[in-house]
Amino acid sequence: MTPELKKKLQSCPSLPSPTHVAVQIINLANEPETDLHSIIRILNCDPALASKILRIANSPLYPYCKKVESLHQAVLVLGLNATISLALSFSLMKSLQTSRGTGLDYGLYWKRALLAGTASRALGAACGLVEIEELYLSSLMQDLGMLALDQVFPDLYNPPNLDQTSHARIISHEYQCLGVNHAAVGSWLLTQWNFPDRLRLAVAGSDDPSRIPQGDELAKFVHCVSLSGKIAEIFLRDSQSAYIQEVRENAQTSLNLNPAELMEVLETTQGLLPETEKIFRTDLQPWTEPQAILEKAREALLLRSLQTLKEVQELQQNNAAMEAKFHNLEEIHRHDPLTGALARAYLDKYLKASFEHALVNQECLTLVFGDLDKFKSVNDTYGHQAGDGVLQSTAHLLQSKLRTTDSVGRYGGEEFVLILPKASSATAVMVCERILSAFRGTTHDIAGDKLIVTISLGIATHTPDHPYPTVTDLLHAADDAVYYSKTQGGNRYTSYDKIQTEQSV
Repeated sequence: MTPELKKKLQSCPSLPSPTHVAVQIINLANEPETDLHSIIRILNCDPALASKILRIANSPLYPYCKKVESLHQAVLVLGLNATISLALSFSLMKSLQTSRGTGLDYGLYWKRALLAGTASRALGAACGLVEIEELYLSSLMQDLGMLALDQVFPDLYNPPNLDQTSHARIISHEYQCLGVNHAAVGSWLLTQWNFPDRLRLAVAGSDDPSRIPQGDELAKFVHCVSLSGKIAEIFLRDSQSAYIQEVRENAQTSLNLNPAELMEVLETTQGLLPETEKIFRTDLQPWTEPQAILEKAREALLLRSLQTLKEVQELQQNNAAMEAKFHNLEEIHRHDPLTGALARAYLDKYLKASFEHALVNQECLTLVFGDLDKFKSVNDTYGHQAGDGVLQSTAHLLQSKLRTTDSVGRYGGEEFVLILPKASSATAVMVCERILSAFRGTTHDIAGDKLIVTISLGIATHTPDHPYPTVTDLLHAADDAVYYSKTQGGNRYTSYDKIQTEQSV
């Protein structure tokens, strides 16, 4: 606030100010050792105020099993702090009601203040706050600065296009005209009146509670005050649907209240309105019935929930599509594009994983190295296209003769590696015999020629009793075995165990 604005406020004779009783209550509120008898003595000086305290102690706001008949009982039911806050709010509102401005819609202001105070009770309970009456008083007084500004600047709220049911537009208008808003002015007033810091800070942050860090102990209190004013507008606006969505997002972000919890707050607020009207003798439903507002709120929150559900479903569908796309890409990179066998890069990983699994589980693992016989002559004689056809047939033929748990990978060129988990040497021999027989019986039609292409195979088996140090050693053993098959004329299989036996003789 500028010094000029403070000077105007200080020199204005018609500013709202606490009554004599309110001043005593304020002093009492700042007294650390306030006792029961002190507050009762002050209340007894204002019969109207005392009757209101008794009325609220007997109201549904404070359900008590017996009728409260004395101020002493009322203070015991309400509690000392609650009594002070309530007495202060009644006393101040009595003063403020007589301070009519020119441009400000005082009836609308008064309704919003009471609606905000009523909503704050439901919000405080939903958020687990214990300072409900302090919250109520702060919410009731959060727009106090509007009354002061209306006195100092009589034309401030006069523009006919200013929608006073929209607090956001009021704040924007104040900033545009004065460079300050009513929250700052209200906080300054409470400082002049020596109000407790909690109330002053709540009013200061009512327009923008983000000024209070989330870790601050007052953050939840201030956010409740701010949200109470927004909830009040739900009951005052002609069109609520879009605004309810804004309030819903604010409740979720600032107080972690989901739509169902917010709806419960609105319903509780609606239930408290009749009692608030009786106590303050005012009508809080100027345009529409609260029940109709709740129905619109339910519809708006339901539509938002359905929209959120739709967005979640769309995200899930998009995620599934992305996963499928990723899976397809992974499959493409996993397999050799020509033969469909495992590609070399993935084959190396699969070999390592299979070997580690065999080690951990104390199982057999057999690798069979396969190399087509005289394949170079096929390429040289018939061309690479014909050679590609033979490679494709080879991969299909190999896979068809394996078990479902076995795999075929293309190692390079015309070389293939067969991975046989849990297969002993004897099992591998049976598989190799099936493969050799199939290759001998397969004819390739190439350029009018009938061509048979055979294959040489090398077997190496890792067992718990005769383990290999690494998968590389196992693969090299299979490679040595297929090389031996090639040197013996090809079209045969050789077990690495046989080579070792012959070498040891």
